[in-house]
Order: sequence, then C-alpha cells, then structure tokens
Amino acid sequence: MQVFIASADRTFRLALLMLLESEPGMVVIGMSDRSEGLLTVVGTSQPEVLLLDDGLAEQATAHLVGDLHRLAYQPKIIVLSINPQTKAATLAAGADGFISKDVPPDELLPLLRKMRLSDTRVDIPV
Repeated sequence: MQVFIASADRTFRLALLMLLESEPGMVVIGMSDRSEGLLTVVGTSQPEVLLLDDGLAEQATAHLVGDLHRLAYQPKIIVLSINPQTKAATLAAGADGFISKDVPPDELLPLLRKMRLSDTRVDIPV
C-alpha cells in the first residue's frame, strides 16, 4: 500500500515513517509539512492512502478534505487529530477514517490493513 504523510510536525512525520516502514507491504511515497501545494503533490504521486494531520491545514481540515475529493485521483484519507471535535466535520467532508493522535501509533496499522481489504470507511474509536 502506498502512503503519503502530511503533517507539520517533523517528529510525528518521522515516527509515522518508521512505523509504516516496519510493516510489510507499506511504502511511504512522500511526505509534506504544509498544506500549500498538497493537492498538486497528492494528485501527482497518487498514493492509495493520505495520512492527514489536522494540525497541517491553515484552513479547516474538513475544507482541505473536500478539496482533495475534487482531484481526479482520490486517495483514501485518514485524518489524525488531537481534537476529537473535528471528527464529525472531517468525516462529513469525506475523510475515510479518523484516529486520535492520543491512541498508540500501533493502532494505525490495523486501520490501514482494514482499508487495504475494504472499500468502505473504517472508523476508529476516538
């Protein structure tokens, strides 16, 4: 599974990179530390999954999710956030999953495995 990581937090990006590289079949094909240009990079690299940190967007993350769904190529989008109040808005905007940044990182891998096997939205408890 090809994954793109978008987070303004360098430490968080690198932790996700190390976690995903430890999982057979997961390949991180790109990372970004800003929302500016993200649509272009995601449209060009065409990842299967975009891990989108809620802290990345200067605008509301739900708005960015909506913009991503207007791309010709649409990856599955998992929003990562410390703010559980953003869950409803990002899922309503079209995010395919939501996970709290407070849960252990190893809970992300089962979500990605489920997404690999399913075309449906996967919900992780906040």
